[in-house]
Amino acid sequence: MKSRAVLFYLLMLLAHIAHVFEEIWGRFWILQRIGLTGFLAINGILFLIPVAFLYFILKRKRWAYWLGFLYAGFMGLQGLGHNVATIVTGRYFDGYAGGFSGLVMLVVAWPLIRHLRKEMPGRRGPAVS
Repeated sequence: MKSRAVLFYLLMLLAHIAHVFEEIWGRFWILQRIGLTGFLAINGILFLIPVAFLYFILKRKRWAYWLGFLYAGFMGLQGLGHNVATIVTGRYFDGYAGGFSGLVMLVVAWPLIRHLRKEMPGRRGPAVS
């Protein structure tokens, strides 16, 4: 299947994995509250959900494209949030680690949304450029 949406979706999933590792490496503040096991369990679930969306995007299910938009938007906002919080507080380690991969998520979010919209089954109207 030749699809830019799938390519950008895979890039977002890779950035998502990198983001979790960066949060662990930088000791994201929530790790101190829920521990590594809880953090990995929650993030494992939060990773498997968009993987399931991708499966249904590959099956060309329209609803999965809409959920893909939400995933891309959430990850882009999360990436922005990590950076803003780090700048405002001045705390990366033991604070708001995740900004470097967050920038990647922010950059990938827009083309992912754009290509999901262009390739959505049954889409009406002009293509977004």
